[in-house]
Amino acid sequence: MARDNIYENMPMTEAAPQPKGNPPETLVPWQHRARGIVTPVLLLLGLALATSLLAVTLLCVQLLDEAQAGVRMLKAQLGDVLTKLSRGWRFYGGNLYYFSQERKSWDEAERFCVSQDSHLTSVSSQAEQEFLSNETQGEAHWIGLTDRETEGSWRWVDGTEYRADASSVFWMENEPNDYDPDRGGGEDCVCTEPRFRNMWNDVKCFRPFRWICKQIHA
Repeated sequence: MARDNIYENMPMTEAAPQPKGNPPETLVPWQHRARGIVTPVLLLLGLALATSLLAVTLLCVQLLDEAQAGVRMLKAQLGDVLTKLSRGWRFYGGNLYYFSQERKSWDEAERFCVSQDSHLTSVSSQAEQEFLSNETQGEAHWIGLTDRETEGSWRWVDGTEYRADASSVFWMENEPNDYDPDRGGGEDCVCTEPRFRNMWNDVKCFRPFRWICKQIHA
C-alpha cells in the first residue's frame, strides 16, 4: 500500500503550452531598411506613370485641336477657291489668277487685288509667263513689278524674290529704260506688252491698263 501512495504528496508540474502556427518572424536590420525604401520607390513610380499618362493625354488633345483647326482652315480655303472660280478666276500651278476686263492705274489695280486677298501677279517661271500671256487675249496688263522706291531696284509687291538674271528674258529689248522721267515722273511700274509677245515694259504708273491679280496657295 505504501508503494502505491509514493507519488501522492508530490506537487504536479504543468507542461509549458506549445505555440500554435508558425513561429514569429525575426527580421534582421537590413530587412527593415529594405521595407522602408520599397514603399516610397513604388509611390514615385506610380506618380511618374500618372504624370506620363497625363502628358500623353494633353498631347493627344493638343494634336486633335490642331487637326481640327487645320480642317477648318482647309474648308475655308476651299470655300474661297470655289467662290473665286465661280467669279471667273483661273486656277494654275496651285494659285488663283484674276484677269480684269476694266482698266485702272497700277495703284488702283493693286488696291483692288488687295481687297481680294491677293496682289498684282508676280512671275516666277517661263511656264507661268506663257500661261499669263495666253490668258491676256492681246491686251496689255499690269503685273506686280515696280521700282518706285529705288530706281532700278525692282521688287514684286507680293513678296516674291525678284531675280534679275532669270527675269531678263521677259523684258522687251532695251527695257526697262525709265523713259522720259522729267515728264510726269519715271516709268516705275510694269505691264505686259501684247505687241511684243507679252514681254515686259516699264511705263508710267498712272496709265490705265487691265491687270492680273494672283492669290498664292501653293
